Amino acid sequence: MRIRLQTGLILVTAYILMVMAMPINATEAEDQTLYIERLKYEYDNRTFAYLSMQKAAHVLKSKPAGVFYQAYYDLEVVNQLIYKRNAAALNFNYKANWFTRFRGHAAGFATHFITFSPESLIKVIVPYIPKLKQLRDLADPRYQSFFAYVVAQEQAQLEASQIAKAEGWEQGAKVLRAFVDSIDMDRVAASPDEK
Repeated sequence: MRIRLQTGLILVTAYILMVMAMPINATEAEDQTLYIERLKYEYDNRTFAYLSMQKAAHVLKSKPAGVFYQAYYDLEVVNQLIYKRNAAALNFNYKANWFTRFRGHAAGFATHFITFSPESLIKVIVPYIPKLKQLRDLADPRYQSFFAYVVAQEQAQLEASQIAKAEGWEQGAKVLRAFVDSIDMDRVAASPDEK
């Protein structure tokens, strides 16, 4: 009788522990899914920005907005190097799909007809920054410097767009150039050995 009681208590305890652990495991799985989803979106976003800014910088080179879009493109060139390098460190073998590339080329082509205002950039960037902060918070702490950079480069885009809106395209371009000049490529490299 005593052995049955002990066995029963062990089974009940094991069951309670298993049930209590399930939501934690589900949350971890959901967090991992969200992390991968956000990471893919950010890599797509950088491809889109690279392609669209490349075209915009070329099309607008003789217009007042040209200096801003050239500085933005220069940031995206650096981002391509940083993101590619970190994808390898993160073991994240991901390439933007054809639709993302098409959108990037289409947005760049659109600059033949319209110049996207700083306000339109601000409207896109402001709601995106919290998603990047969430990505940073979900990431493995060993890669903190890379994900801090991911947020910082988007915040630099926002600040530059706000300055461009308030003070003109050239002043916004200066913010982007200063940010690019301040990048330490070794410091933003994700490394599995980071502490």
